[in-house]
Amino acid sequence: MRWLLILWLYAGTVGLLTAQSEPFTGYWRGVITQDEGGFRPEYGMELYLIQKGDKVTGRTFVYFENVYAEMELEGEVLAGKILQFRETKITAAKRVEGMEWCLKQAVLTLMKTGDPWRLEGAWNGATSFGPCIPGKILLRKGIPRA
Repeated sequence: MRWLLILWLYAGTVGLLTAQSEPFTGYWRGVITQDEGGFRPEYGMELYLIQKGDKVTGRTFVYFENVYAEMELEGEVLAGKILQFRETKITAAKRVEGMEWCLKQAVLTLMKTGDPWRLEGAWNGATSFGPCIPGKILLRKGIPRA
């Protein structure tokens, strides 16, 4: 029994240290906005990130109503609190006529002024037709549920 308690405490400590040293890892949820002239002014957005050192991989999920796109991303952490990423490809999507999803790049700053952590910053991107109308990304870190 004592062995299990020691193992449980060790696993919790390692998990806590990893979470502190790789703060971008996890689930992020919020909105992505698009400046005037875009298809919509606001979309829902989720990021699923894995940070290993200064490298980040993951995926983004952008949606409104029954329309969505899922993209793979890669990026890097700068100065320990800035995430610079770019989406590399669209892996799944549903769109409406006259619309094309942007492959985005963004520079997001990690902030904590309360709970939970936030990622905020600007994005821009392109479709096969040319540049997208840019905007902002505002996300909060999801709280793990048991």
